Amino acid sequence: MRTVPGVFCIADDFTTTPHATSLAIAQVNHHGTPFILIVDADARVVQADRRSAWRELVRNVGPVNGERLPERIARIVTRHVRSDRADEMATVAVLEEDLIVSVVSFEGTEELFACSIWQLRRENVLEDARRRFLLTNRECEMLNRILSGDASATIAHTLSISLATVEWHTKRLLHKTDSQNRTQLAVRVLGWLPDAS
Repeated sequence: MRTVPGVFCIADDFTTTPHATSLAIAQVNHHGTPFILIVDADARVVQADRRSAWRELVRNVGPVNGERLPERIARIVTRHVRSDRADEMATVAVLEEDLIVSVVSFEGTEELFACSIWQLRRENVLEDARRRFLLTNRECEMLNRILSGDASATIAHTLSISLATVEWHTKRLLHKTDSQNRTQLAVRVLGWLPDAS
């Protein structure tokens, strides 16, 4: 996994793991049923979810230009399309509006992509993480900021603590969740990676 500027993370394709069913159920429990759109490489909607509420979520990110997704979501699609491992990975982004966007390639085609959109239920994710990983209140505050994609300096300023304290809490979060970095931490907490055993 690696962090990409403008995109929260690129995660290994979880649909190929033995835990795919439990991860899919965790996704629905955390975030509800996603809206699924079929898009082309230019982020034009080829086929849309029958539920029309996806349009309102997308409009919160930016204007929809005809049937093309807003520019910020279109950039996520473009990054996925241009990735040299697009056929092996899912591109996942958590946007400021608490919107989770996932883009995966269809096997056998380089022209169409599945774009899933969820409204992040942040309070559910944080409460679940508190229970699963025995997090303190401060660690939950830190996790909340990390899920927002905030840098350490921003977190320090927002929470009125020193940068050293941010790094100390981050290391404790990584240890408690058995994660190697912030990206893996976020992906695990969001339910896309199983808990380490």
